[in-house]
Amino acid sequence: MPATFEFDEANGAGQTITHGVTTCNWKNIDSASEAGGNVYSSNPITAGNNSFEKWQYGHFSGTYNQITSGKWAHTAGVLGTGVSLFASPAMTVDADRLAYATPSTTTNASLTYDATAVILISAGKAVWFGPTSPTTAGKAATTTSNPAYTNYLTTQLRTTVSASPGDITTVTMTLQYQEN
Repeated sequence: MPATFEFDEANGAGQTITHGVTTCNWKNIDSASEAGGNVYSSNPITAGNNSFEKWQYGHFSGTYNQITSGKWAHTAGVLGTGVSLFASPAMTVDADRLAYATPSTTTNASLTYDATAVILISAGKAVWFGPTSPTTAGKAATTTSNPAYTNYLTTQLRTTVSASPGDITTVTMTLQYQEN
């Protein structure tokens, strides 16, 4: 039986967790929800400003022996002029994982991975796995922990004044891993 996988998202000052997130709508509000006043169309990012950061991560449970070989990348959908996407750095040591911070529209200097260009998943950034939560120490390229979590896959959409009004193109963010 394969591992059960879901994306989760942390929001708010107290790190409220939403399980089973299926979208990543960057917007001018700190919310995983697309209900009521939280819809992205009601919270646009105006040209020259940033989105709130999206503190998302992978969460594994179910039946598996090992999760390994994590890669993450922007794999489809070209962003328009004046729009950039920045993400958490590739994992090379456990200390590369980000500690959660309350989402904000301030440029997050820790998001050093430029994910604006579409690339093949094979060229994506390294993602590590570990027990307890995305923030917990002990992340490695392979884990046998169950449940297991990736490091944060935090992103922030940044715009310049030359960004066109309206929606961006739909983009695909891919997380690839192996399990056995």
